[in-house]
Amino acid sequence: MKIEVRKALLLFLILFFTWQILYVASWSLGGLDWLLAYSILLAVAVCFFVIDKQKLTDLGFRNPLLLKRYVVIGFMSAVAIVIYWAVLGPLILPTEPRKIFQNGAFTIVYNAVFALVIGLVEEASFRGYILRNFHKTYSETKAIIYSSFLFGLYHISFPWIYLSTTPPSQTFTYWSSYILFTFVVGLFLSYFYLSATQTTVGTIAHHSSHIFLSGFVPYALATSFTIGYLLNTVAYTAIFLFLILLKRKGWLTNPES
Repeated sequence: MKIEVRKALLLFLILFFTWQILYVASWSLGGLDWLLAYSILLAVAVCFFVIDKQKLTDLGFRNPLLLKRYVVIGFMSAVAIVIYWAVLGPLILPTEPRKIFQNGAFTIVYNAVFALVIGLVEEASFRGYILRNFHKTYSETKAIIYSSFLFGLYHISFPWIYLSTTPPSQTFTYWSSYILFTFVVGLFLSYFYLSATQTTVGTIAHHSSHIFLSGFVPYALATSFTIGYLLNTVAYTAIFLFLILLKRKGWLTNPES
């Protein structure tokens, strides 16, 4: 196994186990604020990058000639997903009212910072580092699949599974649908990253925008999200195919490459 792959797997394991601990802290009595939890995760990733002597440009933080186009594609695809779910969700699943402005006048600022932190840590780690390292060893297709699989596993919460009071069959169905959903999201973001000449501006624009906009949907889904994850998987499959079309039409071709 080449050193690049070993490093990618090491970063994944560090983030995965750190997140398991933070997840428990976030749901324990008293709770750890989610923004603080993700800020800690970001700090852990930054420490790893510093030790590995990674530059911002190495992690995909560059200013390509098609910067605005990548940002627009990322943002508009996020808008499409949120509208799709906001319209379709209540028609299929029972919902309950949700207080949108949970942090008062600071809700918008809080949600924006929260979304940006998640976008930064996950895109820099899974696309800017893990996928990039895999791509040095494997073909583009294999690198995308492998990194997306790790992205799906990263979202598992073993403490939640252990403490769950739901039947094992329901727990398995829930998490398998969630892993499938995050895997497809990973496919879309990975393809976007590689198509955008390994820059993370577009993937961060999508990732952060999706989280930010989702925070203002005025309802919460019922306890079982299985159908919801499957429906979102269909949506992400559609925008993934649309992204492939954009690449074939030359919309993702960077003049500087």
